[in-house]
Amino acid sequence: MRTGRIHGIQLVLNHWFLGLILLFTLMGLGGKVLVVFSAVLFHELAHALTAMALDFTVREIELLPFGGVARIDGLGQAGSGDEIKIAAAGPAASLVLAAVVYLSMQKLIGWGELLGFYYEVNVMLALFNLIPALPLDGGRILRAYLARQGNYNRATHIVVRISYFLCLILVGLAGYSYLSSGTINLTLFIAAVFLYVAGKKEQAVAGFRTLRLFAHKKAKLQRQGLMMTRQITALETARVKDVVQCFQAEYYYMVVVVDGKLRFCGMITETKIWEELPERGLYSRIGDLI
Repeated sequence: MRTGRIHGIQLVLNHWFLGLILLFTLMGLGGKVLVVFSAVLFHELAHALTAMALDFTVREIELLPFGGVARIDGLGQAGSGDEIKIAAAGPAASLVLAAVVYLSMQKLIGWGELLGFYYEVNVMLALFNLIPALPLDGGRILRAYLARQGNYNRATHIVVRISYFLCLILVGLAGYSYLSSGTINLTLFIAAVFLYVAGKKEQAVAGFRTLRLFAHKKAKLQRQGLMMTRQITALETARVKDVVQCFQAEYYYMVVVVDGKLRFCGMITETKIWEELPERGLYSRIGDLI
């Protein structure tokens, strides 16, 4: 259900979220549920406002039964630096809010229990999102950092493997809980399934990012008239696939091609590589594109 707008961002309340509010209200826990989702909304607003400050368009924020999501246009084409800033904004905002609440607890007598709960919610929200697994903020920060050292696809592969490892840990903890107390912790199982499914999705779409990056850079270059450039030197026998995996969002690339004796053979632009790709294929030699 669409409600109002916050700083021009559409706020959407998921139907399952509304049902959850009703259910917990009937159980006498409606106040705590609203506290939790106000913390989630603040967290997601931090992501959204940071993205807007970096000239991205934020379409909406949707509150879900177990969290929230800010839908940001063009985030898949963001450079590593911008992606780190946007991802880190949420946990940072939650920790700042937790600090403000903690200080307020010392002064507002009579509100200690509710404020204490609000403090714990914000701390847990920040710490949970800093787990280095996709699609959590910590996983996005780690992937963006690794992408600076290599390429985006490999960085995604590494972080997804970490996500799978954390899934096994969560399942193991759930099993240990069952053996030690005889109860099944569904929350651990749900979190494990969520991380596994999300990791598979991130892995599947990572391969399309290089194409989206080029379209984004082309539009940016035409709009601004200039763009930072980087140069790559490649042997003429290098595969196009390996060359394009080095491309990053912040730069337009020029590829210097040399032969086996490192003598200059020619130079090819990023645009030329993408234009030749449909006909030549990813496994063609970069030297054949000159």
